[in-house]
Amino acid sequence: MNIETFISDAVRRSVEALYGELSGEQLQIQKTRREFEGDYTLVTFPLLRRSRQSPDATATDIGAYPTAHVPETASLHVITGLLNLSLARAFWPAPLA
Repeated sequence: MNIETFISDAVRRSVEALYGELSGEQLQIQKTRREFEGDYTLVTFPLLRRSRQSPDATATDIGAYPTAHVPETASLHVITGLLNLSLARAFWPAPLA
């Protein structure tokens, strides 16, 4: 399984646990920009209709699930409706010798 699929699955489980089945909706996940902390970013704005909360509250709620239930997730950072997830060091493969 590649990293993008792993992140997408973890975030999808979180969103579905909170707001119900996504039924074909796509999650906007991308690599985090270098100036911010994190490995991958979820754009929460398309999910606001489901959550009925502010972008920051939605990002915080969605990020709580992976940090609690997915041991490979080390931390999260919320920046203006963007959820930046950091993966645990153990998730990354050992450097080639």
